[in-house]
Amino acid sequence: MMQELLFHSPTYGVLDFEAVVSSLFEFIREEPERQYRIIIGTDSKDVQETPPVRAFVTALIVHRVGFGGRYFWRRVYLKDVRTIRDIIYHEAYLSLQVSQRLVDFLHRFPGNHLSNYNVEIHIDVGQNGPTRNLIREVVGMIESMGFVAKVKPESFGASHIAHRHT
Repeated sequence: MMQELLFHSPTYGVLDFEAVVSSLFEFIREEPERQYRIIIGTDSKDVQETPPVRAFVTALIVHRVGFGGRYFWRRVYLKDVRTIRDIIYHEAYLSLQVSQRLVDFLHRFPGNHLSNYNVEIHIDVGQNGPTRNLIREVVGMIESMGFVAKVKPESFGASHIAHRHT
């Protein structure tokens, strides 16, 4: 069982996972006629050299297409994650972990608004740079779990929202 997830929100402060999902429901209920996207993305950076420690920030976003959105984020610290492959796989794993928790939670409430959306996982990889060789592997891993994978330049959930809090 995954430890309890606590998220931060610029709008609501610190929330547990259930409160985050309730906030997502409420945001969609405000204007149900609009189009929405549910996005999860993770970014990371080194915060300590000895011993090596890396901060990973996962963002959970509800995007009201063309009209803004709300987001929630959490930070975890992991030791000895050094290679680019390890970093990208840990970022993808943390996004998958939150995504699966969200889907499991939504299945407890049949007929809710959020179950109508495919969860997108935004990965901080792209064709330009050292991560280009990992795209197929990581996208394949995410899609095999039933989620939509987005890479740069479409992966703003990881490269902009989560990055803001690393």
